[in-house]
Amino acid sequence: MTARPNLLFLWSDQHAQSVAGCYGDAVAETPNLDRLAAGGITFDGTYCPSPICLPSRMSLLTARHPYAQSCWTNQDILPSGIPTMAHSLGSVGVRATLLGRMHSLGPDQLRGFAQREVGDHSTNWIGGRTHDLGVLDKANDPFRESVRNSGPGQCSYELHDHDVTQAACDHLAELGRRRAAGDKAPFAAVVGWLLPHPPYVCQPGFFDRFKDKVAPPHIPVPSNEHPYLRWWREDRGIADVTLEEAMRARAAYYGLVATLDGMIGRILETLEHAGLAEDTIVVYTTDHGDHLGNRGLWWKSTMYDESARIPLVIRWPGRLTGGATATADPQLDRSDGNAAASAGGAGHSL
Repeated sequence: MTARPNLLFLWSDQHAQSVAGCYGDAVAETPNLDRLAAGGITFDGTYCPSPICLPSRMSLLTARHPYAQSCWTNQDILPSGIPTMAHSLGSVGVRATLLGRMHSLGPDQLRGFAQREVGDHSTNWIGGRTHDLGVLDKANDPFRESVRNSGPGQCSYELHDHDVTQAACDHLAELGRRRAAGDKAPFAAVVGWLLPHPPYVCQPGFFDRFKDKVAPPHIPVPSNEHPYLRWWREDRGIADVTLEEAMRARAAYYGLVATLDGMIGRILETLEHAGLAEDTIVVYTTDHGDHLGNRGLWWKSTMYDESARIPLVIRWPGRLTGGATATADPQLDRSDGNAAASAGGAGHSL
């Protein structure tokens, strides 16, 4: 083992904590994430600093709450004078590489990383032209089209993530060759995906696997909910989502999670084949969750658990107990309405 471990940070987008086998969902197909959890610690009580993409991501980079890093919305620019974890890694001699999504606006597209591959999915400039999703226009954002135009198919987000995964595998393989040649310097690699962020569209094969298995939303609209949420539901056009639409969107979301899990598996396999697994801390998390129809809501943007509670799995061979669970609430129902399955491990609390 090297004197200092490597870091492999796996960073998805909009992954509801409940939709994973290691978090108790018996329907979700996440064998690779479950394998990662079996070798490390699964954290139950992890919350994002903001249930919106950009401020959550900038908070993770800077270890500052949104109010302290001046990013509240998806249209804010992180001041370049604020140091990030990539700057910190570089300051102690660790070369940090970013592969894929960061979702940071403005001219500084490195944010302290020494190298960046693939890049983001859209413009990084305020006022720039956004990406064109064709027939899935508006289905990636909080509009009724997101639920109405869900189901089997393919979105460019998935294609982007396949490119990210390949770039990450190539990078890890090269690091493995360097290690075999005698280079013992620790590395840090951050892999950023778009999945399972809407559009709620997945490959037909995955959709067919889940369309008759996923349970309907199981949390009703609260009788005493805040008036803003009633306004939001009306304004976004989701007050009259049909059960057929909801089931179609949910099945596709499970398909997107399974697709993402396959990408995680490719990277973990490459890490193993490169001879780097035993010396590498692997972290998996996301920026926020997704309501998936619970409480009559979709997407994120609220402080309900479905939106703000996120998965976090950390594996460090030889240093962290495999299969352990850090539980904030041992009575928590972690399932999303599907029959709960054992998350594995001893239910260990930290």
